[in-house]
Amino acid sequence: MRQLADSQYAESSGLQAVILAAGEGQRLRPGGYLKPLTPLLGVTLLERVVLACRDVGVSECIVVLGYGKERIGERLDELADRAGIAVRGVENPHWEEGNGTSALAAQPYIRGSFLLAMCDHVFDSAILHHLVDAGSGDAECLLAVDYGTERVFRLDDATKVQLTNGTITAIGKDLQSYTAVDTGLFFCQPKVFDVLQQARAAGEGSLSEGWRRLIPRRQFQALDIGEAFWVDVDTPESLRYAERVLRSQTDYLK
Repeated sequence: MRQLADSQYAESSGLQAVILAAGEGQRLRPGGYLKPLTPLLGVTLLERVVLACRDVGVSECIVVLGYGKERIGERLDELADRAGIAVRGVENPHWEEGNGTSALAAQPYIRGSFLLAMCDHVFDSAILHHLVDAGSGDAECLLAVDYGTERVFRLDDATKVQLTNGTITAIGKDLQSYTAVDTGLFFCQPKVFDVLQQARAAGEGSLSEGWRRLIPRRQFQALDIGEAFWVDVDTPESLRYAERVLRSQTDYLK
């Protein structure tokens, strides 16, 4: 297997994006594909996220790998060629402990503020544009949220957030009272690695557990995505839903 930290593109000083692609994705697996390599209208889920990042000015994508790292890692140079930006693969040997540990695996390669995205989320790239534009504020973590909870595909499985005047006061899948839904798209300052480290030291490996440590100091802010489209593709049903929406909205097709 190619050394995962290598890239055929020179490292740039521009905006970086971290894409979490380490999970097993047991609920999806159509046709035996690894989740990041699952095709959606001829373009893999991972490539869709990389292309969206490129379109907002990202110069380097750091793809965090775990399950299936060899098969995914060997596709990254080809993906970098097509996207025309650097794509760096980084292994998370602790991926089974939660997605927060995957974000931490990217820490040594981060030079400044960065976008954070899930490889299995399909979304309107306008959301990333708004995150980048709004991310110059003081918040250590800015999360794109969907207030239109009635239109969220599989709301029961979504991560919910409670907000007060744009500040997130609670986050979790099991919240009984919530204002909006977490889209899995973030603009982060490097300080967020501190709370992720604290969470992991306490035996909690999820992103949500790390983000909860931002709440007492009001450093977890929300950005309203308005009517923009997004969907978490983690089941065959959600994949078919994403296909239907993309076919009806040609602006999203790659």
